[in-house]
Amino acid sequence: MEKVKTDELDEEFVEEVENAVKSIYSQLPLKYIGSSTMKGISFIKFLQNIVDRMNSSETSTLLSIPSEYESVIQFVAQEAIKECIGRYEEKMEALMNNDGKLPMLWEEFEKMHHEYISEVNELFFEKIIGSPTQMGSFAIQLNETTSKSKEGFVERNSKELTIYNEKIAKGLWAKYIENNSFKGIEKFKGALQSFESDCDKSMKKSPEATKIIASYKQNQYLSAIEHITQLGLDLAKGIRDEEEANRLKLEAFAREEELRLQIEALRREREEYEKNAKNKMAELQTNIEQQKKSQDEMKQCFVEEQKFLIGMINQIFDTLIKHKEVIAKLRKEESKVKKNKLKGKNICIIA
Repeated sequence: MEKVKTDELDEEFVEEVENAVKSIYSQLPLKYIGSSTMKGISFIKFLQNIVDRMNSSETSTLLSIPSEYESVIQFVAQEAIKECIGRYEEKMEALMNNDGKLPMLWEEFEKMHHEYISEVNELFFEKIIGSPTQMGSFAIQLNETTSKSKEGFVERNSKELTIYNEKIAKGLWAKYIENNSFKGIEKFKGALQSFESDCDKSMKKSPEATKIIASYKQNQYLSAIEHITQLGLDLAKGIRDEEEANRLKLEAFAREEELRLQIEALRREREEYEKNAKNKMAELQTNIEQQKKSQDEMKQCFVEEQKFLIGMINQIFDTLIKHKEVIAKLRKEESKVKKNKLKGKNICIIA
């Protein structure tokens, strides 16, 4: 029978079995692990563990409900993390593989990341079970895994931003500096300003763009200054010092911008974790109250059933006692009748 496929069975039989199973499950009360409801994958895993342990041929394997609970909690958490990471990476891959989407401004990147991470966080907290301490540990695992996954997407977008902005910088450098000859320092400085101004307008604003300008100030700027100096233009040492100072400022600004973006992203994620954690704690509190209500109902039911049992026992014995009393009364009356009959016979004999 076990080897028979479902589609090989009689349709009416299959339908009746399905209805019977649905009927059984619809009447089952909620099962709990601590204050978490055990349903879906957690309930199935628990039943599988119990059945496997009961069917185990190892006589030393003893069934322990607490250990089975712990096994289920860990299993559900790892499955939830796996599913959430898969969903996050799937959405991010689809976003980044979209033609013309890369490179993205970091604000847009973080916006989409936040949207996807919010979705998977909500799914994660919906699925996990266990104590608040255990859930906190699982949340840390999820955060570490998603952060590592995010790093790969960050690197890809950063690389694309660098390529995009370097192409613009190279074209503008050729336009304003490389393909021109300068007869005075002011025209040269004006060309540098035009280069920076157009870069600011054309580049995708990002730490990568800032780093490219800083790199130009460190390399191309100094090479251009040396070249102009060799042509006989007297460029004061001050211009080198000025550009070097500007370069250091730009590098510092780029680092600050990267940190600002990271801090803002972490703050948004923390808010999302806090929101979902609070919702989960509210759910657990509701479960605790429901369990307490169920326990109170069970206690009340127990008291009522106890009264019913005592009453039923009393009723049974009262009935038996009354029955015996009736029998005793009948026998007593029967005995009187017999005595009266004997007295009548004795009177007749004397006469």
